[in-house]
Amino acid sequence: MKKSWINSFTIAIGLTLASLYMYTLDLPFFHLLELKSYDFKIRARGERPISGQVVIVAIDEKSLKEKGRWPWPRTYMADLVDKISGAGAAVMGFDILFPEKDSYIPFQAVQEAVKNKDLSNIDSESLMQWMHEIGDSDRLFAEATLRSEKVVLSYFSEQRHPKDTSNKITEKQLELLDFSQYPIIQRFDDPNNPVPVRSLKAVGLSLPELMDAANSAGYVSFVPEVDGIVRWVPMVMQMGEYLLPPMSLQMLKEATGLNLAVRIAPFGVDGVKLGDSVFPTSEKGDFLINYFGPGYTFTHYPASDVLDGKIGKKELENKIVLVGATAAAIHDVHTSPYGPLYPGVEIHANIIENMIQQDFIVRPDWLHILNFLMILVSGILLGMISIYFKAYAMALMLLLGIGSYLGADYYLLTQKGLWISTIYPVFTQIFVYSGITVFKFGFEEREKRFIKGAFSQYLAPTVVNQLMDNPKLLKLGGERKELTAFFSDVAGFSTISENLEPEELVDLLNHYLTEMTDIILKYEGTVDKFEGDAIIAFFGAPIPYEDHARRTCLVALEMQECLARLREGWKKEGKHELFMRIGINTGAMVVGNMGSKSRMDYTMMGDSVNLAARLEGVNKQYRTYTMISQFTYEQVKEDIEVRELDLIRVVGKNEPVRIFEVLAKKGELSEEFQEILPIFNEGLDHYRNRRWEEGIQCFEKVLARNEDDGPSLTYFERCINFQTQPPADDWDGVFGMTTK
Repeated sequence: MKKSWINSFTIAIGLTLASLYMYTLDLPFFHLLELKSYDFKIRARGERPISGQVVIVAIDEKSLKEKGRWPWPRTYMADLVDKISGAGAAVMGFDILFPEKDSYIPFQAVQEAVKNKDLSNIDSESLMQWMHEIGDSDRLFAEATLRSEKVVLSYFSEQRHPKDTSNKITEKQLELLDFSQYPIIQRFDDPNNPVPVRSLKAVGLSLPELMDAANSAGYVSFVPEVDGIVRWVPMVMQMGEYLLPPMSLQMLKEATGLNLAVRIAPFGVDGVKLGDSVFPTSEKGDFLINYFGPGYTFTHYPASDVLDGKIGKKELENKIVLVGATAAAIHDVHTSPYGPLYPGVEIHANIIENMIQQDFIVRPDWLHILNFLMILVSGILLGMISIYFKAYAMALMLLLGIGSYLGADYYLLTQKGLWISTIYPVFTQIFVYSGITVFKFGFEEREKRFIKGAFSQYLAPTVVNQLMDNPKLLKLGGERKELTAFFSDVAGFSTISENLEPEELVDLLNHYLTEMTDIILKYEGTVDKFEGDAIIAFFGAPIPYEDHARRTCLVALEMQECLARLREGWKKEGKHELFMRIGINTGAMVVGNMGSKSRMDYTMMGDSVNLAARLEGVNKQYRTYTMISQFTYEQVKEDIEVRELDLIRVVGKNEPVRIFEVLAKKGELSEEFQEILPIFNEGLDHYRNRRWEEGIQCFEKVLARNEDDGPSLTYFERCINFQTQPPADDWDGVFGMTTK
């Protein structure tokens, strides 16, 4: 028993609900695809301009080569702080940890101290202690840091409980970070049930004397995704009762002198503020990094050049300076949407630049509602389309739907800074379309087999295939399509037929029609009918293809070449030579089964068809053999060489039509036509501007080179006639045809 409620629409609804269920599961595979699609959009957007306010002083390969292997003596770092501070930098942040005492003793400092101290009675242990006191590089670094008043240090944070209990947070660490917490905290959540914030389980700090000397410190932790790519950075992390900001925010605070605040609403973190500027975060407090480009988009200065005085005030004044390692041997690299080996210090540069330019990408949690609606609407629309459209139309709608959604998705990300889901809405469309296609194939295959068995005995295979694709065509009528109509006729065939015996005429005609029809079928055209010596055909149905106009013109050229070869053979045999006139037009026409219920004919109808028939006859007026309309020319001008003939008004039509003679394939124009075509076009321009004498001279030049050039003969005669009988003053250059 057939269940009428099972159709393509109900199948679409069921598959849409299944897609929604998979979306709620947040399957890892789809989540990973979503991340990759986001990275693709970021890369496709390309590199974007930066403000130049953020620069990087890099411990790079050049610096290691010139100053020695890493880690450097702290005296180098002290000197680096003095040089950057002296150059007038707004702030400097070290994306480097200094957790252990420096074992390096500066030789020059000790040498100067020895000159003023008697070492004769001092023991070796006391001597070493005295030397460390004289050359304490950590102290020198701390003093430079304190003197600068522009230094922000970094610290490592761990969100998981460390295996080594010695790394757990201590009271001393809390004390050192007391001055680095958010100075302003606005909480609107329930004190008895506070909003959970990312919590620090362990930290790695620099030496206490360095932490005390710095203006502030911030963590340098990221939130890598499952694929290891850094897209997010936490803007707030909790350690005990402290809420702590990252180094990037601390640097902006020190550079601007503005207040730093975090706002916590009942639903989660509601953004971070620096003065009046608000930086959006997720409810967890994470900030989505809006990368400005691949690695080394920001300006990098070698640290050795700063130490040597090659980089100074000109490059660093009023700049936000990040000091970090980029040398491959130090391994401070991460993976970004632009790929692996992205310098960690440059990730912080991107974050600071986002905040300077107020250039953010947001992915608010309410987008889940939008994703839900997009999935639902996509599935329902495809289900509705499946009821009224065929497979090809559905495929087109699918491509249009996916293309439109991807275009909107890319626009929202690149122009509005909004990251919406890409994968699930697209997956839903493909999933639903595939299900509908499978359903239709399974249930409609029996009907197609019936049609093939019933009609293949007496209909052309192409028509049978069309009927199998669309059984509704069995009814009277057809469908409106853009096609290219082809009409051909043998010039002077009536005269030829009068001079031949019936058997000879049939033999000649069959030979001619066979050769011409084979060419039409070669280019997948459809022969509508033969009317004596006339061939009527069309291209683009029932097999659809976009280049039907080009194919038709290629058929006409090949037919004329073939007929020329046939004429050579007929001439040798003493037979009549045939010349063929062709008219071609592209436009909307009705194609389908026309006739009665007992006898139908797959044919074409419409004004566009009539115009093609008229153009075939118009060839007589211009003594040409292959003519196309302006509508065909627009679609083949990149493939076919033509000559513009005229602007005419055919019988039964008020609107003028521009007509062209088909000459050759693109780039294959004969030398003769290459010479005469500019002259002919010049003459045509004189004709249209009523310069009859100048036109006559041009057409005479053409005829001197080719006395059989039909269009030149036609215009030569017109110009002579218009010299004595000029057209009316309101003549618009259109030639009115008086016969069909």
